[in-house]
Amino acid sequence: MTDRQPKQVSEELGMEPLVMEIPKKVFQHAWDDMDEAQQRLFFSKNGFLVVPEIFSAAEVAAMHKEIESLGLEDKNIDMSEAFCRASTFAPMIDNPKLTSALKSIFGPEFVCFKGAYVPKKSKAKGVPPQRTALHVDYGILEPEGDYRNSSALWVNVICYLSDMTLEHAPLSIVPGSHTRYDLQPASDMEMLKEEAVTLLTKAGDAVIFLHNTVHAGGVNVSGYTQHMVFCSYRASWARHIGHVREWPKAFVDSAPPSRRRLISDLNFGALERGAPVFVHRYFPPFLLKKVSELLSTVGGLLGSPKIKKLGDRLWAAHSARKS
Repeated sequence: MTDRQPKQVSEELGMEPLVMEIPKKVFQHAWDDMDEAQQRLFFSKNGFLVVPEIFSAAEVAAMHKEIESLGLEDKNIDMSEAFCRASTFAPMIDNPKLTSALKSIFGPEFVCFKGAYVPKKSKAKGVPPQRTALHVDYGILEPEGDYRNSSALWVNVICYLSDMTLEHAPLSIVPGSHTRYDLQPASDMEMLKEEAVTLLTKAGDAVIFLHNTVHAGGVNVSGYTQHMVFCSYRASWARHIGHVREWPKAFVDSAPPSRRRLISDLNFGALERGAPVFVHRYFPPFLLKKVSELLSTVGGLLGSPKIKKLGDRLWAAHSARKS
């Protein structure tokens, strides 16, 4: 998702927020019984996946307590900044259950380029359950110069901090819609409403969905604020088309190694990330170019894939520095 909600998007377009009927069909699946191969097959076919209980009940309770103690629900701050402030949110980034599922989708190399805490306050109790307009999570009024959603392959992950009911603004999603290449971002996708289903997840469950899978959030009419934590991940090779802001340095420096690896060097692709840090910092572009050309040539002459691959990595680092 972008850092703005469908209501904000509608307001910026000068429209009233769009609300529609929540799909009556509740999607059921034995998520707990899936191994990585089954997760990969399901995601490939449907464009989404539920990973149950990435956070325990005790961990969810601790997150609610920290939200309250920090006053995050009512603070007028950037949602990404709110994510970084709460120590209980950060473990989502490298959560073992979640990263295992992500490996089944991306392979072993991926990065987390965005996190957000999103509170959704309730409408007046008694308002019938509704959803917002069906949409995809790219090309939806991203601020000028914000390239975070420009990766060729990325997913959003929502972790709900309460059990979902029809009144709690559950996620509506259209299985298989990620293969509909005729759909345009920010266009009317309501012709797919009969194919949409509702996901009623439990507190601590995560939903992974591809950036071009059609979905819609709900309108919260439960009488209680809905709390959600988002993370966005991309394949390491799928570098953004422009420069993106890195995670805050203090946040990265305080992270354990497993997490730091996922949130560092967001402006590099897989090859650049494979080059040693000192290469990026101290090798001038002209030297990177010369050395990479030499290694690629030598690797080709000697028939050595390892030497040639090192040359390719240095060339990728040169290209990143040059841009």
